[in-house]
This record gives sequence, structure tokens and C-alpha cells, in this order.
Amino acid sequence: MKQDQDLKSLDELIAEFDGSTPSGRNGVQSGLLLEHLRAARRNLLGSMPGEYGLSLAQATKSLGHFPDKAFRTGITTRLRSLMTST
Repeated sequence: MKQDQDLKSLDELIAEFDGSTPSGRNGVQSGLLLEHLRAARRNLLGSMPGEYGLSLAQATKSLGHFPDKAFRTGITTRLRSLMTST
């Protein structure tokens, strides 16, 4: 089921930014991105596709605050794949 795949992808992204993994990132930028990712997860589970898409768009926009271009590109690609499933 596509929702299960999207949920798994969101959970992986959240784990990368909440510090629960060794590579977890810290800082204000990560906090804002994490907030949008968690909102997207809630909206996905709550069957709110409009809000889900908006949360993903906001997460993508918040990536502009990260200085590493390769990092931004990789996360943007992952978020866009989630957006195409809405």
C-alpha cells in the first residue's frame, strides 16, 4: 500500500533529524524541518491530503536554510517523491 511506503519514508526522514540516529542533525534548521515532517506524518495518518501536501512543501522550503547543497538536493528528491504520491 502506498500510504505504508510513504509512512516508512517519513519515519526514516524524521529519524535522521530527531537525533535518534548517530547521524542525527541538530540546530534550528533541523528543528523546523522536523516540525514539518512530523506534521506531514500526522496529516498522512489523518487522511488529510491537502494538509499533507502543504506540510511536505513547507519541509522542502525549509531546506533552503541548510548550507550543504548536496544534502539539500538529496532530501528534496526524497520529499518530492512523497509529494507525487498525494
